[in-house]
Amino acid sequence: MTDVDGFFQAHPVFTLSQFRKLVGGKATASTTQTRVKYYLARGRLRLVEKGVYAVVPPGVDAEKFAPDRFLVAAALRDDAVFAYHSALELLGYAHSVYRDTFYLTNRRRKDLVLDGGRVRAFLHPKPLRKKGEEDYGVEVRERLGLKIKVTGPERTLVDCLAAPRYAGGLEEVFQSAAGMPALDLDRLSGYLDRLGQKRLFATVGFFLEREVDRFFVPPQFLDRLSRERLHSPSYLDRVKRGGRLVSRWNLIVPERWAKGYESLEV
Repeated sequence: MTDVDGFFQAHPVFTLSQFRKLVGGKATASTTQTRVKYYLARGRLRLVEKGVYAVVPPGVDAEKFAPDRFLVAAALRDDAVFAYHSALELLGYAHSVYRDTFYLTNRRRKDLVLDGGRVRAFLHPKPLRKKGEEDYGVEVRERLGLKIKVTGPERTLVDCLAAPRYAGGLEEVFQSAAGMPALDLDRLSGYLDRLGQKRLFATVGFFLEREVDRFFVPPQFLDRLSRERLHSPSYLDRVKRGGRLVSRWNLIVPERWAKGYESLEV
């Protein structure tokens, strides 16, 4: 006899293929589906997406139950690596809660709409995919007893600065990243080198210079990032125009972040 209760406890969100392994290798897809329908009808499961189910806690109305959005994403793609604002949340640095959930994968997938937000899949950066280094800067964390992958602090910082729209905006990124207790500068530098985007060298350098004492950033490290910056000015915030040019980084930054710099108004 299969241990369904044990399976449900170990798999708060699971796929039909995972459940089929519990039923047995000889079980047909139809047999497995029949078993699942049995538990759906009794309110022990809730259908999240075709082939994906969430276990409903005892005494909770299945129709009102909201499954953990991170575990849903992990079930959608077995190679899921949480990134952007989701990484900030899972690492414990997020300044605010975000409605959408973001993860990286090697296979594209359409967004899944959940109550209150979307679960969104993105491909790993192309330079990592070309070299088979998708797991660079990735850590393993635990979520409700399950192990999940998440970009570590260094990669999360760079990814969020590269695409702040997926991290709640630059203000959220700066406030969240400033709460990180430490950064591995070698790992950070290695990730920047792999991406090879000059604008990111400048953006990360500008952030680190603001937090130089917190992260114990040596002057040589900042000098190295500065040498890799763009040769022409670029906006730190691509959404808003105006601000001041910080020449060391060739970045046009909002007034509130330009204090303490010798800068030119643009």
